[in-house]
Amino acid sequence: MDNVIIKPSGSGFLVINVTKVNKYGFDKAHTHIKSKIVAKTIKNNVLYNRFPKTRNEYLLKSHIRISNNENYIRKIQQLIDTRKNKGNQRYINSQR
Repeated sequence: MDNVIIKPSGSGFLVINVTKVNKYGFDKAHTHIKSKIVAKTIKNNVLYNRFPKTRNEYLLKSHIRISNNENYIRKIQQLIDTRKNKGNQRYINSQR
């Protein structure tokens, strides 16, 4: 089950899904993270299919690149799409 590894890389860390590397290639199976704590969080979220608390698009896409679970990937992609479609809606007081 432990097919996700964390390796030091330059000023940060690489989170790599070894199973996905063999199937889709290295480019679609890794992500660069600056913090080891965040790298471990992504690894644990993906291994246990936990929904991430972050709303940072880069980190959400990192979860997608690391995961093998299609249902999990679909849910995170829906969150990303929803956030993009929301845009910058602002309240305008019509009485002024």
